[in-house]
Amino acid sequence: MKFIGSAAETVFYLKKIQGLYPSWRLLYKIKCKSTENELTKLLGYSAIKKNQPVAIIAREQFSGVGQNLKTWVSPKGGIWLSAAYPIFSKEFASQIFNLSLGIKICEMLRQENINVSLKWPNDIFFGSKKLIGFLPRVITRGKEIIYVRIGLGMNVLNYTPSEGISLSKVLQTKNINQHYWTAKVLKAFHDSVECNNKQEYVIKSANEYLTKRFLPSGYCPNTWKIKDIDSNGNLRIENETQLKIIRRF
Repeated sequence: MKFIGSAAETVFYLKKIQGLYPSWRLLYKIKCKSTENELTKLLGYSAIKKNQPVAIIAREQFSGVGQNLKTWVSPKGGIWLSAAYPIFSKEFASQIFNLSLGIKICEMLRQENINVSLKWPNDIFFGSKKLIGFLPRVITRGKEIIYVRIGLGMNVLNYTPSEGISLSKVLQTKNINQHYWTAKVLKAFHDSVECNNKQEYVIKSANEYLTKRFLPSGYCPNTWKIKDIDSNGNLRIENETQLKIIRRF
């Protein structure tokens, strides 16, 4: 497939950092309602192919939806994408997929000397502020997992609400190549699929990156504290008398 414009620039960096495999299918939108909607429509028109993950990247989306149906603020300057990766296997460990993606994003950023942490189950924080949020999904047919998909937002050069932070603020520069960082995110997605069969490594790494500053909604920090992530990818919290397991689903 021949790429032009923004897609070609991202492919250029993907080939530099990842090589030729896998062969990504990339589509760019200047502006759209939601990359999740666009990806769903695309996959409805044409089935995902083995060895060809697909991503839709928008410069701006005006009706994005995050976790618990919260508004996903997506102005110009950020990386807003939805991507699907073919699996076609019954062996994929769906219960740790969000963690494998989270640790690979953390690894990617820490390799760039950006000291981030994982807020269970699917946010990447720099200090007390959110840098990246992602929503993972697993698509099945019977017992076979056909593909996994993510919706992801990364603050780069954009304005952020008070609870967020942009990469430009972290690095204290506006000289940032968004295509380079888009390629890095897509490689992290690829790497998360590749390490999915290494459950012990995923759980151990997730606990190393885990921030314990933010309890799930509804739990008082004066009473409860985060213990760890268990072997099934669940969050364990405790107080003086109880140990509770919080499941993602």
